[in-house]
Amino acid sequence: MSTCTETSLSTSGTIPKKLSSCNNLNIIDDNTTLNNKKLSWQQRLFGKQLINCKCNETNTFVDIKSIIDDNTGNTMCDVIGIYFSFINIGATCDDFTKQLAELYDNVNKKNSDNENDINKIKKFEVVHVVLWSNVTEILDFDESFKNHINDLPWLAVPNQDYDRKTRLTRRYRIKSGVPTLILLEGAGGSIITRGGVERALADPGGLNFPWRPSHPKSTLEDGPLLSCGARESNEPMLHEELRHCIKGVYFSAHWCPPCKAFTPQLIDTYQRIRERGHNFEVIFVSSDRSEESYNVHTESMPWLRIPFNQEERRKKLATALDVQAIPTLVILDPRDNIITLEGRAELLEDPEGLNFPWTSRLVNILTEKYATSLHDAPAIIIFVEGEDCEIQFGESVLLPSAEAYRRDRPDYDPNYDDPEGTLQFFIAPDGETSEILREFVGLDDAVPLLTAIDIPRGVYAVMEDGAEITVDSVQQFVDRSRCDKLSWNKIAAHKSKNETNVHN
Repeated sequence: MSTCTETSLSTSGTIPKKLSSCNNLNIIDDNTTLNNKKLSWQQRLFGKQLINCKCNETNTFVDIKSIIDDNTGNTMCDVIGIYFSFINIGATCDDFTKQLAELYDNVNKKNSDNENDINKIKKFEVVHVVLWSNVTEILDFDESFKNHINDLPWLAVPNQDYDRKTRLTRRYRIKSGVPTLILLEGAGGSIITRGGVERALADPGGLNFPWRPSHPKSTLEDGPLLSCGARESNEPMLHEELRHCIKGVYFSAHWCPPCKAFTPQLIDTYQRIRERGHNFEVIFVSSDRSEESYNVHTESMPWLRIPFNQEERRKKLATALDVQAIPTLVILDPRDNIITLEGRAELLEDPEGLNFPWTSRLVNILTEKYATSLHDAPAIIIFVEGEDCEIQFGESVLLPSAEAYRRDRPDYDPNYDDPEGTLQFFIAPDGETSEILREFVGLDDAVPLLTAIDIPRGVYAVMEDGAEITVDSVQQFVDRSRCDKLSWNKIAAHKSKNETNVHN
């Protein structure tokens, strides 16, 4: 874990424009069949058909039901890997694709005594999502797709299924040009790890596959925590002494410029939070390349640290918290369960720490930070005036729908992945962020205004003129949005001069 980055991974997988016609926007809801029968999580996630890469013809489809146990509804394999790779002239993903194919064979050979037994539980299956790094260099997308997956031993999302690829890339926040392997539990689709590429490179033989992370508590308990240079006490502490504290686990390095910029901000917010009486402690986990650099880095820190010489402990903690880049701040509750993996973003948005410990909310105020998430997933947004009473009204009508949508979801679990997909709920008071969004989408300045905005699909819908915004009407609007029964319009920023309404 040594990557230094300013931002979290963002959805930027490229899909050719020739595949992204308006016809793909008129989508049947993935949550139900035509007779209203509930689909399996595999069907909702991957669709009803995948391509068998082992066949030379790209039109050789496999019905997703063929890998689902009729009795349990679970996938007939222990682990599913969603592999996002990118076609480009440099073929930068090819080396890892070959290594993944070897891992795939090694893992499955361990329990393949009878390859002809179709009822046998497979250890590992891969669903390949092919994207493009530079579409201008590709002359024939179908041919390049075929060559990319030809003779691979697994399954792939069809080349023409633009909407499916868009949903998967935004769901898992895939970074353009970077091969990514997400491992899911076959039994229910919950995430085992988002760092499958890193795990496979470190363990090419798959001896510890599928690399299920341990609970962070076991690593935190594995030895003393030392004081940093600016801490009032030099006495080491044991994890047990922090049992009543909310903890921030801070992954950083002296050589990383964004870390150097963020550390003073974290120190300031840390002190403000503690001055208000909160039981808050930070534990520094270093990615420094030398002990000398480590000592310089910790000199100004007023909190605790894991010793530099305990490299294995530091690596285990990064793995347990699925840390992919630095700087990262993970907030843990007193029982060491994760509150948020996005502590850095929360702190930058709230430097005073007024919303500490930044527990997840069902309905959020649309700020600049949250506006970026609109590019990853659809949202229900109510535009209101800036007064407190209007914001309270917005929350009162949105919250019941948000609670109904999230009722089966735990407060936060890094291994949990909602098989229904992600729908965000926001209140947008008058201000710069709301004005920019209105202009981007093509909305007038009416308030209150209830909208469904899906930037990844390039569409939006508004509640019909004159309709009263109530708890019930909002719920009906949300239901219609999820079933794709709203009157969608093309977002202004994506719309050509001759395009108006997408479909009714």
